[in-house]
Amino acid sequence: MDIKKGENMFFVGEDDVNPEAEIIYSVDDDGDYVVEGTRVDDHLTNDGVGTRLVETMAEFAAQEDRKIDPQCPFTRNVMEKDDEMRKLIKN
Repeated sequence: MDIKKGENMFFVGEDDVNPEAEIIYSVDDDGDYVVEGTRVDDHLTNDGVGTRLVETMAEFAAQEDRKIDPQCPFTRNVMEKDDEMRKLIKN
C-alpha cells in the first residue's frame, strides 16, 4: 500500500482530491499536530489501512519532534494501544 503525503494529510489513492483513504490534520499554536479525522473507502475496510495511516502520522510527528492531539476517536484508539505512539499523544 502506497501512502502519500498531501497538504495537511496522508492519503491512499491517485491524488489528494479524491483519496481512497485519508488522515487529515492541522497544526496547533504549539506546532503540534491535531488529527481531525480518518476516512477509508468501503472497499479498503478491514485491510488495516486506517491503522497504517495513523502509524504513518505518528512516524511523521516523531521525525518532526511533535506531539499529536488525536481529536479523531479512531486515531486516539489506535495510538492508546501502542506504547510508542502513546508517548506522542499531547496531554
